[in-house]
Amino acid sequence: MARDRTGLPVAFMAAIPVVAIRLGLGFLRFQSRRKAGVQRFRATLVRSGMPQDQATRLAQSYYDAGSLRKMLRARRAT
Repeated sequence: MARDRTGLPVAFMAAIPVVAIRLGLGFLRFQSRRKAGVQRFRATLVRSGMPQDQATRLAQSYYDAGSLRKMLRARRAT
C-alpha cells in the first residue's frame, strides 16, 4: 500500500508565512538596535572630545560595517 505524502508540502506552505514574519521582525529589530548603537557611538565620541565632523564620519563607517546589503554585495563580488 502506497503512502500518501501530500501532507508534507502543505505543512511547508503553512510554515512559510510564520518564518517570513519572524525573519522580518528580527531584521527590523536588528536595524533598530544598529541605529541606536551608532547614535550612542557618535555621541560618546563627541563627548570624549572628538570633533563633530570626524565623529560623524567614523560613526557612518561603523554604521556601514553592519550593512547587510553591503555584506551581501561584497560576498557576491568574490
